[in-house]
Amino acid sequence: MGSAKDQRISETLMQNLAESMPRERPSPALKRERKRGGIAAKRGYFERQYQPGTGETTGGIASPLIEGRTAGASASEPTLDRTYYEPREVMTSDGLFVWEVVDHAIQTITLRDANNAAVQIKLAEPEDPEP
Repeated sequence: MGSAKDQRISETLMQNLAESMPRERPSPALKRERKRGGIAAKRGYFERQYQPGTGETTGGIASPLIEGRTAGASASEPTLDRTYYEPREVMTSDGLFVWEVVDHAIQTITLRDANNAAVQIKLAEPEDPEP
C-alpha cells in the first residue's frame, strides 16, 4: 500500500486533471410551442391546365409523330430525315486485321408532330463490338 504522501499526490493529480477537462454544458431546452387553432374549412380548387401540353397556349409535342413525310408532301414519296454515325473500324485483339463496320447506326431522327413542328430524337453512339 502507498504512503499518505503518495495518496495526497494522486488526489491532487486527479483534481488537477478533472479541472483541466472541459465541462459538458447541458443542451439548451427548446421553447414550448404555443398552441394554435386548426385550419379553417374552405372550398377547394384546382388548376385546370396544370400539366404541360394540355392547353392550347402551352408548348409540347402534339401526337401523332410522323416520319417519312412532311406536311403537304405526298405519302407516296417518303423523305426520311435521318443522320447516321460514321463507319467504325474494328481491330482484332492481336492487331493483325482491321474491318470497317458499316452498321448504319442512327445518330438523329427528325419527325413532325400534328402541328407540323420538328421533333428531333438524338441517339447515343453504339459501343464497339468485341472482336
